[in-house]
Amino acid sequence: MKKKKFWTSDKLVSLAAMFVSLITLFIFIKQTNIIDTQNHLSVMPYLMVESSNNSEAYTYRIDLENYGVGPAIIEERVIYYEGKEYRMEFEPFLRATIPEMDSVVVINQSTIQTGLALPAGGRRNIITVGGGKKSYETFLRIITKMQTKDLNYKIEYKSIYNDRWEINSESDVPQEL
Repeated sequence: MKKKKFWTSDKLVSLAAMFVSLITLFIFIKQTNIIDTQNHLSVMPYLMVESSNNSEAYTYRIDLENYGVGPAIIEERVIYYEGKEYRMEFEPFLRATIPEMDSVVVINQSTIQTGLALPAGGRRNIITVGGGKKSYETFLRIITKMQTKDLNYKIEYKSIYNDRWEINSESDVPQEL
């Protein structure tokens, strides 16, 4: 009786088909991960706090702007000043902690409450002060003095995929949480 060969052409073809299937599975998983990463990046918010000073019009404004490509959903905002933590809006914080704010005219102020969704390319005015030279100069003195007394902030936000970031006064770049 003749002994059968172990490596027949059927076994080789079957082994090659399984190898091709495994390679295809690996490529499929890799592509899925790339697509998932691309989807997360396609809705990534990028928040920045910006200030603008118009000395001719005697106005100073602070805005929260989303330079990203997706909405930013605010989760938390905290102000730190002189070793204390304040969980309040900026304008009421100023009024509560700085007596000189009574002589400053606030032209506009908006809330940055938890749950706020700032759309891509959107801007939210935190505070705008003006009302003349005296009010403007008083506010500039207040802000300068506060920055030397350790005024800091933290804003935590997320994307629609629940990817989370934080911006703060110490870094211009959002930090992933």
